[in-house]
Amino acid sequence: MTMTKLTISEAQDRLQEILDEGAKGKEIEITTGDGTTYRVAVTVRPATQRTERIPDLHPGSFTRSDDFNEELPESFW
Repeated sequence: MTMTKLTISEAQDRLQEILDEGAKGKEIEITTGDGTTYRVAVTVRPATQRTERIPDLHPGSFTRSDDFNEELPESFW
C-alpha cells in the first residue's frame, strides 16, 4: 500500500483528502518545517447521533449551595 507523504502546509490544505484516505485505512506521513516526520494513521468513523436528553432522569444527583447566587467575598479577588 502506497503511503501519502505531505509537508505540514500541504496537510493543512488537504485535510479532506487525508480523512478520505484514512477512511480507506491508508497511512499519511507529514513532515514539519524543521524536518520532523510524523506517520499518521487516521481512524475515521461517522459521527453518531446524540441521544435525546431526558429531564429529571437522575433527580437529586445535582446539588448547589444555598449561597450560589451571592456575591463572592472581596478576599476572593
